[in-house]
Amino acid sequence: MKISANTVVTLDYEVKDPQHEMVDPGERPLVYLHGSGGIFPKLEAALTGKAVGDALEVHLEPEDAFGEYDDELVTTELLENLPEGVVVGMQLEGTGDHGTHIMSITEIDEGKAVLDGNHPLAGLALVFACTVSAVRTATPEELEHGHAHGDGGHPH
Repeated sequence: MKISANTVVTLDYEVKDPQHEMVDPGERPLVYLHGSGGIFPKLEAALTGKAVGDALEVHLEPEDAFGEYDDELVTTELLENLPEGVVVGMQLEGTGDHGTHIMSITEIDEGKAVLDGNHPLAGLALVFACTVSAVRTATPEELEHGHAHGDGGHPH
């Protein structure tokens, strides 16, 4: 069976930056519903027509992956306005002009914290290497919900 719309695909994968530094070792397989927008469009297009055992490497520029780094998503907040005990590296849910998103604390100094609402991989080019390990027809329930279920998928 080849990957096409309405198939559930399982990928063994890893993600590196262009300098071959590991970004995501893919410790668990990636399972998604092809055609549902659950993965990056450029990657999904490259996988269309592939079958079990096929391997590929897709180079993703920032605009193909997590977007360009946006300085407007970085803000400084007084520590007194944040939960007690925040530390660098902690993530908080934030709401602002760009909607609700996760913000990472990147710096704490002189009673203030720098909050960054960019995805940690924003602005980075990525190399996504994968091997197709399974392809099956999606169930009616998966099609209705718009994502894969079951082993490695999204259980309800």
